[in-house]
Amino acid sequence: MMYDAAFNTLTRRLLVGLLSVLPLAACSERPMNIDVSIYNYWPRAIYDVAVNGQYAGGAYMAYHPGGAGGSTVCCVKVKPGPISIDYSLGGPEGAPRLGERIHATAVLRELPGDSSVLTVHVYPNETAVAEVSKEYVDERPAPEEKRQ
Repeated sequence: MMYDAAFNTLTRRLLVGLLSVLPLAACSERPMNIDVSIYNYWPRAIYDVAVNGQYAGGAYMAYHPGGAGGSTVCCVKVKPGPISIDYSLGGPEGAPRLGERIHATAVLRELPGDSSVLTVHVYPNETAVAEVSKEYVDERPAPEEKRQ
């Protein structure tokens, strides 16, 4: 009888431990290959975009409400943590900083196992936000304090 009580206690502890770890198993710490979608909020085009050093598209047009210059490229390898975004500024001949290479870093907080799209929002203040989802997301202009 004492043996049964000890066994039941041990079994309960193991079950509680497993149940507390299961939600974490849904988030991958390993790199995943997923589509990348870039949303450009600059008032001018950006070119030659790279995410973590991997090609992520040639041209994303200037932002206007309802059109953030987004398109999708397959596939980039990502994992939770810092994501580097590099791109060149476009614009008309003689535009300030034309061709300048910009580097931004975003933090990918989690990478659920069912993720299929990495969306990167690129802002004119040279910042970026990265998020993953099962489906494509709509544009998300930055709050006023993030805009230049």
